[in-house]
Amino acid sequence: MFNFFSKLLAKEILGFTVKTIITTAVTAASLVTGVKAYKQAKSLASSLQSQGSEILANKTSAGGKIPVVYGSRRVGAQIVFMDTAENESRDLFVIYALSVGELENIDGASIELDGNPINDDKRFKDGGYIGSDKISSGSGSLNTANNTAAITSISAGTIGTNPALSYRMVFNLHHGATTQVVDPMFDASLATSKWGSAHKLNGIAYIAAKYHYDEGGMWSGVPQLTVSVQGKKVFDPRDSNQTFGTISTYKWSDNPALTFLDYITNDEYGKGLTSSQINMSTFTSAANIADTQVDTPDFNGNASQMAWSGQNGNNFVLMGNFSNWSKFKTGELLELKNDSGTVIVDNRIITDMQMTNFYDSTPKYVIYFDSAHPLTADHSVSGSVNNGLSKVKRFHCNGVVDINRTVMENAQDLLANMRGIFTYIDGKYELKIEDTGSSSFSITEDHIISDAGISVDYGSKDQKANKVIVEFFNGQKKFEQDTAIVLHSASPNYFSDDGDEILELKAEFPFISDPYIAHNMGKAILTRSRHQTQVSFLGTPEMYKLNVGDIVDLTYAGLGFSSKVFVIESLVLQSSGLLQVNMIEYFDVYTWTVPSVESVADQSDTPTAYAIKAPTNLAFTDTNSSSTGRPFISWTQPTDYPDNQYKVNVVDSSGNQVLNKIVAVNNVDLTFLPVASNYVATVSALNALGVESPTTSLTFSVANPPTKTADVQDSAITTVKIADANITTAKIGNAQVDTLQIAGQAVTVPVYVIGGSATATNFNNSTFATIESGTIVRKGIATLITFTIQAAATGDLSSAYEIRVLRDTTQIQEVYAMGISRRLRKSDTLVVTDTDTGTGSTTYNIQVRLIAGGGVIQRHQHFLALEQFQR
Repeated sequence: MFNFFSKLLAKEILGFTVKTIITTAVTAASLVTGVKAYKQAKSLASSLQSQGSEILANKTSAGGKIPVVYGSRRVGAQIVFMDTAENESRDLFVIYALSVGELENIDGASIELDGNPINDDKRFKDGGYIGSDKISSGSGSLNTANNTAAITSISAGTIGTNPALSYRMVFNLHHGATTQVVDPMFDASLATSKWGSAHKLNGIAYIAAKYHYDEGGMWSGVPQLTVSVQGKKVFDPRDSNQTFGTISTYKWSDNPALTFLDYITNDEYGKGLTSSQINMSTFTSAANIADTQVDTPDFNGNASQMAWSGQNGNNFVLMGNFSNWSKFKTGELLELKNDSGTVIVDNRIITDMQMTNFYDSTPKYVIYFDSAHPLTADHSVSGSVNNGLSKVKRFHCNGVVDINRTVMENAQDLLANMRGIFTYIDGKYELKIEDTGSSSFSITEDHIISDAGISVDYGSKDQKANKVIVEFFNGQKKFEQDTAIVLHSASPNYFSDDGDEILELKAEFPFISDPYIAHNMGKAILTRSRHQTQVSFLGTPEMYKLNVGDIVDLTYAGLGFSSKVFVIESLVLQSSGLLQVNMIEYFDVYTWTVPSVESVADQSDTPTAYAIKAPTNLAFTDTNSSSTGRPFISWTQPTDYPDNQYKVNVVDSSGNQVLNKIVAVNNVDLTFLPVASNYVATVSALNALGVESPTTSLTFSVANPPTKTADVQDSAITTVKIADANITTAKIGNAQVDTLQIAGQAVTVPVYVIGGSATATNFNNSTFATIESGTIVRKGIATLITFTIQAAATGDLSSAYEIRVLRDTTQIQEVYAMGISRRLRKSDTLVVTDTDTGTGSTTYNIQVRLIAGGGVIQRHQHFLALEQFQR
């Protein structure tokens, strides 16, 4: 009947011993007693800093349980799958499991990789794609492409719109519905043996991510991902549209009474209590107390003028400046109006606060609110009226439940977060939030068993504090650990009332994300520690009218108590049927106090380790203008970010690579680059991490030959190294070559004449006729005659013709016969040496005649060369 408390009933609770149960029924038992609960939470919880690190970490160890997220929180993930495609290791596929149970929202735009927002165009040189299973098709729906295909590059810091394309990075958001299907990108990209249709992860919220390899160093190992989420949907007994046990009717809430109700009724990771075991009306009352709105010091209930903007469909707004942005906190209620005073954002819960100040960019200050209520139009508000306001609820629950811990440990933390008292009364579990109130029952000496008497404890210094430090996760600071410090009001110093001794207590509240709630928790702890009078007595059966948490007054002359107000801390059933009553003095430790404004620092304008800029002012210096006698490209070294090397690539006008190297200075030699136009050089910077910047390009031409006279050593060039006819007079200066440098008979001077025709001319003459002539001035040596003719035979018969060479009118050597198959074209070349050693101008004639065939010979083109060589 009271199995939830079975482990507690045999041991001490908050300093009180629950005695052995002898009878078969227990009227009341309590788990946590209000303000004092922080002590148990503190003693049972691990270091808050350690918890925070684990929540934001990416864990890969096997066997770890996936946590539960309540309210709003930036979280890390449990990596449950990581692999590449078959025979394709350039693309890494990762499943980041976020939470058990369906999440209200995964804010894809808030994703950070290794602590860097994905819209940081200085850190990520390519954009990516974000898809959600809440969007059925089109832009923003789940990416469906085979992401091993070639990627589509988009501008850094931007998000793609086509779910059918492959990108540098892709994030598919799955919110954890019990009916969700396999991720379509994984299904299309990986073999079924690795990830198939059965891999749905029903009931698990996760991100299916893909990263494409970048040779420029954009990735360094497996990216560590964090993201802001709105946590699990929970049952609210105040909402008539919700049905307990029908999860599809549940809604998101950060109300601590409702999140605690979800935890103790969940049969997977909680206690699994049924609705029949719970007094729902007490949870309704507790939820109402938690939702009570109070003022913050940033506004004190009065709206301020502030500029803001937002776009239709978005659940976030951009504030005009840091000062206005810093007035709001995660978990508070946001109200924004336009310049006409019309309410646009109507008391929506702030789910995340982000400020980005990427180096050399305009800072942005963003406030996210409940995704169920996005903007319905575009807005650009100047702030000409008092249009911005926030209030805070007295309690909220924004955190992660580690289900590797026991149910009891987690329940204690959840209760302490709202000063909750969880009791078992008359067969039902009840929740009560310790709060202000008045006496509901008067206890006199008639209610006290005189034989047992009454004991009183006025407390000790060990239980007193004059300084309370509350540790919590500050939502405005990306849920990093923060502290709120509350000091006792004394003069001249906060410790003056305690003999100048500092009495410090430290309390941990892992589900608080607002500094003003944390402050009021600390104030309650401090005040309670300084009002510790406790009484204990054996009461008459009339004490059965009381419950833990009730406020009563006590009149007892022997102790000088006259209607002194107390709070019931515990009721312990005795074997006699009487009740042991334990009470602590009532003091208003609960009334909300508006603390001082929290000091928040703007984000500094500092570069990330991965940020790097491209070189600028590329310039080409040709050989003749170079102080080193070598052509080179130089550039200006970037000063915005550190770099230590430069990657240089040069291609010619046809795209052929002629240079590719890395240098450690801001110039590169282009030694021996041939004279040509339209070379293209690209230069990028590299830093110590191997991250590469975008490239800067330069188109240039090389006009000066790469080698000068001084570059050639004496006797370095021999005839073996020089091809015939490769050195012309233009390359040799006047009087630069003397006879001592030339071997006898070593220089051949060609004398030649070239002639030809491309005119199509037919011939069918039976006698020789001249078809080409050429004249050359002979030098008394032999002449080489080369004649090439391309001809075709017409008609149905093959043809033949003869060809001869005449020096003027004298035939040289014999007549040559040529044959051509019908309807075909062929080329023939005749090479003849005229050994006659005459001199002077001489004309050589080429003559042809038809000797066989049924048609004409069609001469398409011919070529004549006359050559002499003289030493």
